[in-house]
Amino acid sequence: MPMSKEVISLIVYLSLLILVLVTFVMFFFLSYQKRKNQLLIEKAEEKRRFEAELSKTQNEIQEQTFKNISWELHDNVGQLLSVAKMQLNMLQMELPENYQKRLSEASEVLGKGLSEMRQLSRTLNTDYVSNLGLQESLEVEVNRFKRLNFLRIEYDHLGDTIPINKKDEIIIFRIFQECFSNCIKYSKATLLSIVVEFRSKELFISATDNGVGFDMKKRGEGAGLINMRKRAELIGAKLTITSEINKGVSVTLAYPYKSN
Repeated sequence: MPMSKEVISLIVYLSLLILVLVTFVMFFFLSYQKRKNQLLIEKAEEKRRFEAELSKTQNEIQEQTFKNISWELHDNVGQLLSVAKMQLNMLQMELPENYQKRLSEASEVLGKGLSEMRQLSRTLNTDYVSNLGLQESLEVEVNRFKRLNFLRIEYDHLGDTIPINKKDEIIIFRIFQECFSNCIKYSKATLLSIVVEFRSKELFISATDNGVGFDMKKRGEGAGLINMRKRAELIGAKLTITSEINKGVSVTLAYPYKSN
């Protein structure tokens, strides 16, 4: 028996109603999902900005602390040691000849210590790094470690020097200052190889030692390595740290040049 027009109309009406409801539900769901994704993206971006600002603030505090230490070493401690050296030299003239040689040696050691301390105070001061430039500052730091004679250091500079952002120079210098310090303290290495290469699109720096290394899967990164990574992220550089037991540690940084 054929369906009446009323039944057909009702079926069409219900079908249209269901279609409208399904469309509305889908539209509502998609809108909700889009809004949810947008909120997640905004939250992640806000977290990233907060962490970047926190890292920047921590770096600024640290740099100011370094400056204060630098001034204290140079102006106060340095002055005291200079006076002590001068008094030793004056005392040397009043002692018998057999004591003068010993006192002269002590005065010479004190003088070398004073020179090392003043050099350290300069590298702690960010103004010094900014004025000298990254490449020369790294060379000064390398020469300082060479004089300490803890291990052999090989240093290579490749390519023509390309000027980069002064603030970024300071951060890169601090990254590798931390790297060199870690090598001296923990690696038990006999050789540290450093390469500074100015490539066409990026500055590439590597520091590799032949020390005891560590298992990166088993041992978590300490505060020093974490701080190095945060500093690199802050300037848009890629920092890679690789290590194996008894195969040393390698730290590489690739810093893309920024257009002014």
